[in-house]
Amino acid sequence: MAPAYDPTAPPPTRRGVDSSSITTLLLNLPLFLGSFLVIWMLSQMFPTGLDVLFVLAWLASGALMFHRPTERTVAKLLYKVRQPTSTELTELQPLWDEVTRRAGLDGSRYDLWIENSDEVNAFAAAGHIVSVTRNSLNQLPPDQLAAVLAHELGHHVGGHAWSGLLGIYYAFPARIMMATVKFIVVFVFMLAAEIASLAAVIVALVIGTIAVSMALAFPPALALFAVPLLLAWAGRLGELRADRFAGEIGYGPLLITTLTSHLEQGTDDTRGEQGMVTRLMSTHPPLHTRILALETFVAGPSGSLPS
Repeated sequence: MAPAYDPTAPPPTRRGVDSSSITTLLLNLPLFLGSFLVIWMLSQMFPTGLDVLFVLAWLASGALMFHRPTERTVAKLLYKVRQPTSTELTELQPLWDEVTRRAGLDGSRYDLWIENSDEVNAFAAAGHIVSVTRNSLNQLPPDQLAAVLAHELGHHVGGHAWSGLLGIYYAFPARIMMATVKFIVVFVFMLAAEIASLAAVIVALVIGTIAVSMALAFPPALALFAVPLLLAWAGRLGELRADRFAGEIGYGPLLITTLTSHLEQGTDDTRGEQGMVTRLMSTHPPLHTRILALETFVAGPSGSLPS
């Protein structure tokens, strides 16, 4: 626990990886190994020498996630964001400079982006991307917007942004292969069902037998079904870590005010209507959970929030 922000104290943390990022990387390891197998199989189509080069090139390509020009291309194509106008940057840049100054980090290492969305939201991605929605810029008071930016900086400091994107990138070949196999299985099953119901039953029994046999032969494979749930849990942990970082550099009370405003506006009202699996797959904790955790941290040993 820590008391309110002390501007004379040294910055509390530096860029690195926290438990949430490490958990995300470890949970993505099975998919990475599956992707490695897919890439290795594809490499067998190349002549000797080029096959190894193909695999090595794929392994090294993940470094592009930290290459600024590549990041900017990814931001535009994948995240559908744009560079801020001069007016937007005039409003956003001073807030970002103050946030990074408090953290003891160089704010110029990051690129600020705008998402054309009517939602009040923001996100951090890759190694240097920080984006806020147009509506956040227009609706949030400057001090609350700064608190949101501090939260997003927390994702970068904790390594959440790059570890999540790297996990997705290296899992892509495995996910493509899994989707292809699923499509083939469903197609064969539907084709068999068109031919005869008995054939459909036989196909289902064969597929079921293969699945059960694989599970019995290698029981740890069953744990893969829990990976998506555990990745979502790691995401929720990362959100709480980013909230705490914002509190460490003095934006705790402002972030509490922002989250409380969202809660009062009914942002979380639909959570009660969601099923258990949907809630478990959510990468964000309920707002009341974030507020309570942040209040506890900001209060510190004194047990009371600073005025």
